[in-house]
Amino acid sequence: MLKKTRQIFLLIGLFTLIRLIVAPFFGLGVDEAHYVLYAKYLDLSYVDHPPLVGWVHVPFFYLLGTNEFLARLPAILIFAVTSYCAYLFVLKVTRSIQLSLWAVLALNCSFMLNALGLMLLPDSLLLLFVFLLIFTAEKITRENKPLDFILLGILLGLMGLTKYTSILLVPPLIIFFVLKKRYDIIFSRYMFLAAFIALILITPVIYWNVTHDFISFRYQGSHVFGSLATSFSRFFESLAAQFGAYNPLLFIIAFYGFFQVLRTRDNYLRLAVLFGGTILLFFLLTSFYERTLPHWPAVFYLLFIPVGTYNLVTAREKWKKYFLNFSIGLSFILTLFVYAELAGKYFTFPDYKSPFRDIYGFPEITKQADELIKNNLSAAPKAIAVTNWTMGSRMMYYSLPYKTEVFVIDNRKDQFDVWQKKSPIGYDLLFLNTYFQNLNIEKDAHCERVEAVAKTDLILRKAKVDTVEFVWCRNYGGAKP
Repeated sequence: MLKKTRQIFLLIGLFTLIRLIVAPFFGLGVDEAHYVLYAKYLDLSYVDHPPLVGWVHVPFFYLLGTNEFLARLPAILIFAVTSYCAYLFVLKVTRSIQLSLWAVLALNCSFMLNALGLMLLPDSLLLLFVFLLIFTAEKITRENKPLDFILLGILLGLMGLTKYTSILLVPPLIIFFVLKKRYDIIFSRYMFLAAFIALILITPVIYWNVTHDFISFRYQGSHVFGSLATSFSRFFESLAAQFGAYNPLLFIIAFYGFFQVLRTRDNYLRLAVLFGGTILLFFLLTSFYERTLPHWPAVFYLLFIPVGTYNLVTAREKWKKYFLNFSIGLSFILTLFVYAELAGKYFTFPDYKSPFRDIYGFPEITKQADELIKNNLSAAPKAIAVTNWTMGSRMMYYSLPYKTEVFVIDNRKDQFDVWQKKSPIGYDLLFLNTYFQNLNIEKDAHCERVEAVAKTDLILRKAKVDTVEFVWCRNYGGAKP
């Protein structure tokens, strides 16, 4: 028995080792860099998300410094624990170590879940908390101990500090107790204690929003619902993105698992159905208004890729087992291939068609920008300027060693407006104009003089990933209407 139990640690250890090896070999993505900056600009909360993702970065950032490896280390460690929780979840349902191992293997072969296990996003934390919430809620139904309610309150508070959409998990939790006819739990004084603990824990978010004109709540509302006009194309695009992001075969397995246990009476599975179903339904509905990013409904796939896997293993029909073996085998090979390509970048892509565009070349760009600023003898204050937040997050992160100011010049009210305490008016701004943005600085900005001073091609395997032009806007006077 002990030998079989060790297998899960070997399996999780294998995937963790792969992620640790790959982590330093490619640049930070848009969101990754943004959340490391949360630690740099430590605050009670932020425009985009509650603060926990940034707080997790804090001990690494201030004690060890930062680089690609250290920025990814928290996510790697968290997903190792999440994988073990998935093992325990399936083990509690099936009482089978073998089925639980299959489930964890499948989970670690999903592209998007691998991304969340390598790059620290709020969702990376929420995935772990969902399993802990399931375990705690189930234990409360059996034992109804005060300590478990305290743990429930802490979990709900931590989830509130992680993502605003975690509030969606509260109604299904209550519905679970209603279905169990456990009104004694719902109206227990300990449940009110749990709610009070959760409220205390999220007070930083509430206080920050009160003092910042509720910008975060307004931002999230517009971000999730976007336009009031519905669109079937956005719905199908969102679903297609999930189909590809989670791995098409595992996408099918997840939905198979969901419908297989939809009417289950098992407490663990019923909680999974309620939590996963609520998250999936919410993002399916909102995708009619705003395209859903693939990682938003990650909770659903986290819960039902394992469930679908063990249901296929135990299926009577041989073709289902063959399908599972083929799916996991191919998914594992593809996962290893993606990791190898991320680390080694072996393939050559046509000019400006590289999938590495968002994670390649930023250290070189920031170094060159810093040199151009330092070699400029103008008496005016100088800074780097970009025109969208995606460039802003990477430029601010990779400019940290140079202590160079970075301004995000756009019309979007976001986190950079909170971080940018100074006005760029009167600065000499060094704009970064990329091939994909193709800016016209003279047309878009009031400048005393515009000077294109350098151009750099970012080359990978003799092909252009991007081209960056460095353009001075002397005595910046604001954006043109």
